[in-house]
Amino acid sequence: MSGRAWRTIPITLILFAIFISHAGKSSAQGGYTATLTSLDINDFPHMTAFLDVFDPQGRFVNGLSVQDVNILENGVQIPASELDAHKPGVQFVIAISPGSSFSIRDSMGVTRYEYFLRGLLAGTWINQSPGIDDFSLLTSDGPQVTHSANPSSLLSPLRLFTPTDQNVSPNLEVLASALQVASDPMPRPGMQRAILFITPPLGSEVSLGLQSIVAGAIQQHIRIFVWLIAAPEVFSLPEVDSLRSMAEQTQGAFFAFAHDETVPDLETLIEPLRHIYLLHYNSQINNTGPQELLAQVNIGGEVITTTAQSFQLDLQAPAPVFLNLPAAIDRRYTTQPITDTTDSSIELFPTEQDLSIQVGFPDGHERDITLARLYVDGAIVAENSTPPLTQFTWDLRPYAMEETHTLSVEVTDSQGLVGKSADYPVKITIPSNTQGVIISISHKRPLIIGVTVVVSASILVLVLILGGRIRPKPHPGQVSQPAMAGEKNLPLSHRERIRQRKDPVTQPVEMHQSAPSRLKTLISHWKAFIPLAHPKSEPKHAALAYLIPLVGFDDPTIPASLQITADEVVLGRDPHQATLVISDPSIDAVHARICLTQKMFRISDSGSTAGTWVNFEQISAEGQYLEDMDIIHLGKIGLRFKLSSPVHQRKIVLVSDDQDQ
Repeated sequence: MSGRAWRTIPITLILFAIFISHAGKSSAQGGYTATLTSLDINDFPHMTAFLDVFDPQGRFVNGLSVQDVNILENGVQIPASELDAHKPGVQFVIAISPGSSFSIRDSMGVTRYEYFLRGLLAGTWINQSPGIDDFSLLTSDGPQVTHSANPSSLLSPLRLFTPTDQNVSPNLEVLASALQVASDPMPRPGMQRAILFITPPLGSEVSLGLQSIVAGAIQQHIRIFVWLIAAPEVFSLPEVDSLRSMAEQTQGAFFAFAHDETVPDLETLIEPLRHIYLLHYNSQINNTGPQELLAQVNIGGEVITTTAQSFQLDLQAPAPVFLNLPAAIDRRYTTQPITDTTDSSIELFPTEQDLSIQVGFPDGHERDITLARLYVDGAIVAENSTPPLTQFTWDLRPYAMEETHTLSVEVTDSQGLVGKSADYPVKITIPSNTQGVIISISHKRPLIIGVTVVVSASILVLVLILGGRIRPKPHPGQVSQPAMAGEKNLPLSHRERIRQRKDPVTQPVEMHQSAPSRLKTLISHWKAFIPLAHPKSEPKHAALAYLIPLVGFDDPTIPASLQITADEVVLGRDPHQATLVISDPSIDAVHARICLTQKMFRISDSGSTAGTWVNFEQISAEGQYLEDMDIIHLGKIGLRFKLSSPVHQRKIVLVSDDQDQ
């Protein structure tokens, strides 16, 4: 076998494979076709894609509803949520690759291409309104028009192009350039892409390049319409079959023109491509990695399945964080009596804490939150399954001890992914029990006063009865003694009292020891059962210093000195904030502080209204050290500072009147 024959074997095999593929495609495409394109996952889990559906004649199938479409996502069937009909237009590219067959003239001297051009320009497509489609024109001389919204802009370049060079070999350069132009970004989403390839028969050596173009067109969802200009005797050659196969593989169409054939109107090609469906559905994907999607369309009982679309999805769990979580919560007893409830017990406030969270999505796909839980020390204390899911109310009533608690939040998104925040410490502070008892007593003051009055009155009556000052009336069953002569008929108790008063035998004898001793015995007996009568002795701290009130000559009594027993004392009018309480209107709630620093006492003003004065000079907020026998004024109150163990006293300088003058 000659070398030339060996070289033709691979070409023959390739053409045979194309023929087999063409035969299979033809039988498969005898019915409806559906194509899923432009899958958009930016708004995941809400997904959109464009759906093309054509009948066996290549016409767009109108009138489909959302019930006619199902989604298969990784093999799981999901109903479509919306199906909207759109008319975005077509991105259409005309590519002309001339050859020797274009220049063949008839007896009248008119070339085959000129007859073809007359039929092409006679179509209605050239008169369509601008703005519907996007047109481009490429020839062997290069791009003539690119991305024009007006079809009439192609009229002049088509008329001016004259393929006169008969020595030009047919090639795929113009078709490859047209594929790139058709792949450019579309002016409107959902537009179809199509190429009209006007060409003479191609040589067998371009078969491999042709298949590469077919693969690129299928990947970009670009339809290729092939219009062949040649003599009728070449229409059945294998090289022509390869062009016909390319048109069918890309869902285009094939047309051959020799001389007398009617050139199709481009409008018949473009109009079915102007329509498309926009498909919406809610994804159920809950894992990251490669995914697969296809659609099934039911048309009159016939189910058409699209080619599977593969895509990659990066999916991560949501990341919740607290927005206003405090580092500490200071609980206090209420300072006002509770008047709107019959419960006499006091409460710590606040009783609850409002918390807000924010949920982020590290994968960039925002999703709905279906469940949110608040954890305290690892236990669920609040759960939200209805809006607002990002707001919590933390009940603080169970926390009556001062300690630190750990808070975290957990959320579940619409895809079932669970994300949990880090653990955050929150310290809860509680006041002392003494403050609670004092406030409780203040809240129950009317009740305590009433009980005290009743108990005191009862004790007074009992003492008067035991002392003989009050005698009870006789029982109604007692027998009355007869009245004496000259006495009125008075009640028995009164007559008896008169008789005993006159009878020297029944006169009371003064006993200085018996009655008081019996009263003292009774009182001492009561004290044994009254805990408050036996106060517990508390250890007394030695006083470090004293504040001795200054009194005038007209003061009736000398007030008691104020002892300083701690390293820091607070002087003021508020018993809840001050260590040494001075009840005077000129004193602020927290007026001044005295601190022991390096074995010396220092007094500082706490922003009081009247100020703090030492030895008749006002001190600043930084304060001043005190020495033994210094005079302090807080408002109208004067105090002398006296150390328990003075080391030395401030030297007193006497200034004579003469020096003053």
